[in-house]
Amino acid sequence: MPRQFFSRLSKQFSANRDHPWYLKPFDYLLSRPVYFSASRRSVSGGIALGLFIGLLPLPAQTAVALLAGLLLRVNLPLAALAVWITNPITFGPIFYLEYRIGAALLNKPTLAIKEITDFSSSNVALAASWQPLYYGATLVAISVAAIAYLTISAVWHFSTVQRYRRRHQSGQGVSRNRG
Repeated sequence: MPRQFFSRLSKQFSANRDHPWYLKPFDYLLSRPVYFSASRRSVSGGIALGLFIGLLPLPAQTAVALLAGLLLRVNLPLAALAVWITNPITFGPIFYLEYRIGAALLNKPTLAIKEITDFSSSNVALAASWQPLYYGATLVAISVAAIAYLTISAVWHFSTVQRYRRRHQSGQGVSRNRG
């Protein structure tokens, strides 16, 4: 189902060359169907890219994911959506877990959240914890993105092989001689 949706969306953008005035700056993007394609590489790459950037403590993650997606030629809507794994509800626990992982791997003591009482102590805590946070975030982001890419690629390949086998077992893929 998602493949059909993205294929239809891609064909609509490539077929419609007369965009409204507010989409004129994006003519290059809209004329390239690869950014909306439903191929295995594009979909798995877009999700992996979005997860990678979403798990890093960066500002403007969606914009960074879109720019990186343009360079890597992956599915842009999926890259932008996957970034939102860290949303206002989940970013605290995710970044704290990444901080704890980074501190454990760097053999640094961790600060408990209850030790941070006011703004000045939060600045001191942030100054002391940026290395473990970025180290843990980088390791987690690489791991999650790689697992997502490999999983999506494997599931996509498996489903394609199954469709191919079903089609050829039912006789639809066999050419018949006429005449």
